[in-house]
Amino acid sequence: MISVFKCGYDSKHPTNFEMHRPHGSPDYTLLLVKTEAYFYVDGIPVDTQPNTVILYDKTAAVRYGCRRKNYNDDWIHFDMTEDEHPFFESLSIPCNVPCRLSCLGLLSDYARLVVLEQNGSHIHKEQILDSLMRSLLYSLSSRLQTVPDRKTAHKYYAVLNQLRMSILNAPHKKWTVPEMAQTVHMSPSYFQHLYKELFGISCMQDVIAARLKNARFYLRTSDMSIQSLAEFCGYENELHFMRQFKKQEGMTPSQYRELFRSW
Repeated sequence: MISVFKCGYDSKHPTNFEMHRPHGSPDYTLLLVKTEAYFYVDGIPVDTQPNTVILYDKTAAVRYGCRRKNYNDDWIHFDMTEDEHPFFESLSIPCNVPCRLSCLGLLSDYARLVVLEQNGSHIHKEQILDSLMRSLLYSLSSRLQTVPDRKTAHKYYAVLNQLRMSILNAPHKKWTVPEMAQTVHMSPSYFQHLYKELFGISCMQDVIAARLKNARFYLRTSDMSIQSLAEFCGYENELHFMRQFKKQEGMTPSQYRELFRSW
């Protein structure tokens, strides 16, 4: 069985920082890094872009950080029983080396579910965490071994994907189509067409989906008032937030919170 000890989702550092553990950790550490960072590999600092994944082996030296504000990652400390080692080795996930992905997407979603389950207290918690970690690791292994498709090979994919990660990491900002298009030096009409072609969703739908995703997470894990949460997620109008949330979930934010607290 795979056991989770500590974990965090969408963890932010408001100032630049460095994590340095010369003797590492007694368990495995998985980081899904959503912003620029640097990692020491064989004693040499290596700068990395957003959407970097690193799996630290047990007791491996850990040293990484960020030279800018607002570093953001998902992190999980986990271990497994000895009979799970063949499964883990079959995944061929490299350890102690930062790996760049086109996006974190589903991996980050799994991390969010792991955090929610870790904070729960029902009778099948350990089994669900085991299943989630297997799914996360299988997905990571597949992503690392997948050949880029036509979309990821597009000449504008990298710059648009970087913008998309900025949106998903900070959906609370006041995103507008003209400003986003200007960021990537495109006309608004061409930008919207290409964004949807590459990602299968419009840029503003991405903003809304990311805001509501954050809202669901904090409704389940915090005691923020609905008004404060709406503002925190990027809504200037509490009523607008409640309408969008109910349209998506079929219930009000308060009803959603009560539903999951009754589990």
